[in-house]
Amino acid sequence: MAGIGFELRKILRGDSYLAEMSAYLYAAMVSSGPWLMSVLCLAVLGMYSYSGFSQLEQDVFRTTIIYVYAFTLIYVGFVQLVVTRYLADKFYLGEERITLTTYFTSSIIVLVAGTVISVGSIWFFELEPLYKGIAVQLFLIVAMIWLSMIFLSAIKDFRSIVRAFAVGTMLSIGGAIMLYPYMGLDGYLLGYTFGQAVIFFMLLARLLAEFPPGRIWDSEMLGYFIKYWDLALIGMLFNLAIWIDKILFWFAPDSRMIVPYLRTHDMYEGPIFFAYLTIVPTLAIFLIKTETRFYEHYHDYFAKIISKKELSSILKEKRGMVSMLKESLREILIVQGAITLLCLFMSSEFIAIVGLSPLQKPLLQIALVGAFLQVLLSVSVIILFYFDLRRRVLLVTLTFLCSNAGLTLLSMKLGYAFYGYGYCYSCLVSLMAAFFMISKSVDDLEYITFSSQPVG
Repeated sequence: MAGIGFELRKILRGDSYLAEMSAYLYAAMVSSGPWLMSVLCLAVLGMYSYSGFSQLEQDVFRTTIIYVYAFTLIYVGFVQLVVTRYLADKFYLGEERITLTTYFTSSIIVLVAGTVISVGSIWFFELEPLYKGIAVQLFLIVAMIWLSMIFLSAIKDFRSIVRAFAVGTMLSIGGAIMLYPYMGLDGYLLGYTFGQAVIFFMLLARLLAEFPPGRIWDSEMLGYFIKYWDLALIGMLFNLAIWIDKILFWFAPDSRMIVPYLRTHDMYEGPIFFAYLTIVPTLAIFLIKTETRFYEHYHDYFAKIISKKELSSILKEKRGMVSMLKESLREILIVQGAITLLCLFMSSEFIAIVGLSPLQKPLLQIALVGAFLQVLLSVSVIILFYFDLRRRVLLVTLTFLCSNAGLTLLSMKLGYAFYGYGYCYSCLVSLMAAFFMISKSVDDLEYITFSSQPVG
């Protein structure tokens, strides 16, 4: 994603407010496009009412979308990081022609696994057969969107990503509104799915236009799942860690079964999802400024090592990298801290605007703090990835997963007054572990760098 960040920084050189707003808008869409647009769709469709459109139908539709995005993110995560590493290695060797072959291979894996998972899961819900069939198609389409985003970032074409999401989101909203009067809830989901399919095919068309055609199957890529098994686990388990508290609350004693066995938790879900929206600006800033500036120092540091420069020059570059890293983290703390504090102070007004219950105010406030900690955790994990410290990232990921699951279960037993504290404290514990790993890694960077090199 640093490559897209460099492209977006060129827009900032326009030296105007419009250029700056455009750059950050693009960054927000690239870093958060799929789930940001899904939230926008749900919000717009939630405001549009029909005669005969019952609360039950609205709940079924909303929960279906949440389930689809949650579980596609988790299972595609198993493929995501391994494919990213494989592409990075091939691009480094100048073998860009392998891109479409890799895409086709990973697509087969995602579609076959996704079909088994979606059919095996959705078929248990007591819904109309047509609705289930459309939900399976939506599941596969969203999974392919997650996968396609990896390859689009490789060609640094942020405009195609933004254009696809803008067009597809409008078609999802329009399609749902147009088809509901004729097909009811089935048409509502079908219209939404049509817009998501447009997003996928627009992304696919850009990939097909950019890279030359190749083989359908790449067996070499499969070997990366064995060689980089830790990346596969990290990708899946980190996304599971993000969602585990929501999943556990779906089965809490005070959760609600919409239809067998489609469950939701009315009090917990809303504040958590709205709190997530507050981290979008920080993700955009990280993509444009933090990651690109860090990458420049990171690149120069290892370039001097490869060029066999004197140790003093290498250590000087390291000090510059550490100084920039501290400055960037300070900037993120200031920006995200200001956003979080503003939302905390205006939480009563925010709850009234979005239609949450006043009883959910304490949960929203703790969720805002948790989201603040989670975005810092995500940034820390990315920094550890830059140093290729996969085992340390896996340890942080397991800490996040186990602490979020354990503390969430504890908060459920303690009662509603403690809801959200499990998620928040798990982010804090995991962030402290990640900061410790970064500090230790930076202190031992020369040893880590040179000891990892082959002898000979």
